[in-house]
Amino acid sequence: MKLRPRVALLSAALCGLTLGAAAPAQARPPQARPPQYLTQDPTQLAVAQADAALEANSGAIHGAPGDRYRLWRVILDPDGAAHVRYTREYRDLPVVGGDLVVHLDREGRFVRASTSLDEPIAIEVEPRIGAAQAAGAILTQPDAVLTEPPRLVVDAADGTAALAWQAHAIVGGAGLTAFVDANDGQLSRTESDYQESGTGNSMYGGTVALDTTFGSGTYSLVDPVRGNATTCDLGHAWSGPCPTFTDADNVWGNGSPTHNQTAAVDAHYGSANAFDYYKNVLGRNGVFGDGTGVVSHVHTGNNWVNAHWDGFAKLVEYGDGASNEHPLTSLDVTAHEMTHGVTQFTANLSYSKEAGGLNEATSDIFGTMAEFYAANSSDPGDYLIGEKVDIYGTGDPLRYMFHPSLDGSSADCWYPSVGDIDVHWSSGVGNHFFFLLAEGSGVTSYGTSPTCDGGSVLGIGRTKAAKIWFHALDAYFTSGETYSDAAADTLAAAADLYGMCSSEWFSVHAAWSAVNVAGFALPCFLPKYYKWVCICIWPCPDPGPVHWVVELPDWGQLDEIEIGVDIIHGRRGDLQIDLMSPTGQTYRLKNADPADVGQDVIDVFHLQLGPGQVMPGSWALVVTDIVPGVQGQIHGWSMLI
Repeated sequence: MKLRPRVALLSAALCGLTLGAAAPAQARPPQARPPQYLTQDPTQLAVAQADAALEANSGAIHGAPGDRYRLWRVILDPDGAAHVRYTREYRDLPVVGGDLVVHLDREGRFVRASTSLDEPIAIEVEPRIGAAQAAGAILTQPDAVLTEPPRLVVDAADGTAALAWQAHAIVGGAGLTAFVDANDGQLSRTESDYQESGTGNSMYGGTVALDTTFGSGTYSLVDPVRGNATTCDLGHAWSGPCPTFTDADNVWGNGSPTHNQTAAVDAHYGSANAFDYYKNVLGRNGVFGDGTGVVSHVHTGNNWVNAHWDGFAKLVEYGDGASNEHPLTSLDVTAHEMTHGVTQFTANLSYSKEAGGLNEATSDIFGTMAEFYAANSSDPGDYLIGEKVDIYGTGDPLRYMFHPSLDGSSADCWYPSVGDIDVHWSSGVGNHFFFLLAEGSGVTSYGTSPTCDGGSVLGIGRTKAAKIWFHALDAYFTSGETYSDAAADTLAAAADLYGMCSSEWFSVHAAWSAVNVAGFALPCFLPKYYKWVCICIWPCPDPGPVHWVVELPDWGQLDEIEIGVDIIHGRRGDLQIDLMSPTGQTYRLKNADPADVGQDVIDVFHLQLGPGQVMPGSWALVVTDIVPGVQGQIHGWSMLI
């Protein structure tokens, strides 16, 4: 079978033809009865499935015989997958840090569970000290005032369980939650109750607000709003202790790299912005999907011109650039690195071959989108990667998404060995696709973007483009993804979000074609972007043949074609279907069958033809209704080569 690399999808026009007596077009009936689960409330169904998964997978959540779980929240993905959150009680005591999430796939099957516990709870729940003694331990703190009596809890915030008294208090003017060991009466730990808003003087973003934590008389770069995301100082070492940045007045940095806190300001601010973008726009609760914040190591190494996501430690490390004067902590870079974490915990794309290029492109795409989301006038959104950090000392960015080859190395277009070059360069194919999909080709507000096939692409806007890419990453991409796979998967994602054959769907198709990516095909029965000829016979005879015609371009000698047919008819056995070549030769696709009393012909037929028989010209679908009296409608048909 000789198939050309490019796949054509040629669709007939919808001409409003009917089979049988002429009649107004009617709404298309359902093709099949929906699955039973679709007739139920999806939230209730997800809870029932998650409850069953909890019972069957107790080990995955470190469940104990004394546990009881209470529903907290249900999150439903667009593709039907669900994430069901629970709080935990142990022998009727609330478990602090015992919450968990059950993850279900679109069919309701258990995928995995998220929990902070390291092991099942197995402790005695009779305290050795009373509530009054616990209150006394808290009141020994300077200027401490209890705001409510202590209550007995299981404190498992660090992954292991201990019996504790918990109370809220004001200490030194700051609200906090205190935990007292219920066995020895010692104050075991405190948590800040209030988010503190600090001021950061960043290098790249101007003066910015920072969410910090106050405790023990000092402020720290721990973000209580975003899962306690923490920024710490590696002190130009490559490893070892990384103390969290602290400050006395909650005013951080001075906008210059000479101040130790300035790079931390940019990293902390960028981390918060990326978290908010994923949560508020894409519906993902942080990098890990469970609300946990990311740890950022600032001042990694000496004169290190790099930043990277550590997939083993699950944290980000930022170097300070040449001469330690250009920290790699700009908005797009921080979101780029955090996105590597998102990729790890969704599709887990490999970091080699074409999958590696897609991995890097994904980080560039969402690094860019987070930069737009921040709407910071000191670092406005663009399609340049790392333009602020000035790695080369020339003011040039690392990459240009609108025209990747401007950096001298990246690929504008797909070619067979593109997976053999550095992943930062092969990412150009994905970056170029995304720009074309979002902004379109030719002259744009963000640069002039060519196409590889000389055609033009109309952009759909970056918000829709990003949602399509993320849904494909989250629901379809696999670790060994190729560009051809990504084309099919983003088309599937576009169909999920905006509908098969929607303008967004066709724009995805056009943008991939514009960067030379082919090898994908999805059935589509609309005539957009494709050359077509339609011969309408109105009204149609009953019985009699109806012809619909498509034009087949000259793409060489082929010997296999696929014909998709979508015909609505009350009795499919009445219909005989033939394909007619430009020479008038006919090929039978379906015989009439009086015994077939089913409805509709929604099928794909394959024809293996001899060499040279698939020729350019007008190919016609000929539908003959052999029995009068039952109406029908040709909804569409396509030829796939």
